[in-house]
Amino acid sequence: MSSVDSRLYGIRGSLYKEHFDPFILDKRLIARNLNGCPNGEFKIIAELQSSVTYILIVTPTTTDSVNNFSIVVFGPNNITFNQISKS
Repeated sequence: MSSVDSRLYGIRGSLYKEHFDPFILDKRLIARNLNGCPNGEFKIIAELQSSVTYILIVTPTTTDSVNNFSIVVFGPNNITFNQISKS
């Protein structure tokens, strides 16, 4: 089991399997946290498979831009993150 945890106020996240379709937001959706945890953080807990690509979408809850944020992942194996878009 892996956990993704943010440490920045006012963001939310969604985790998708293999592909993200911005026109069909529920397609391939594994988990999301829209309301956030206390202090505006979010946490997603999901059981992940090593041979599958996952897409983590992080968005601000307000129109203010988010400059920096951290992602903390816990699990028994190494995880590699690759940025696929800057916008």
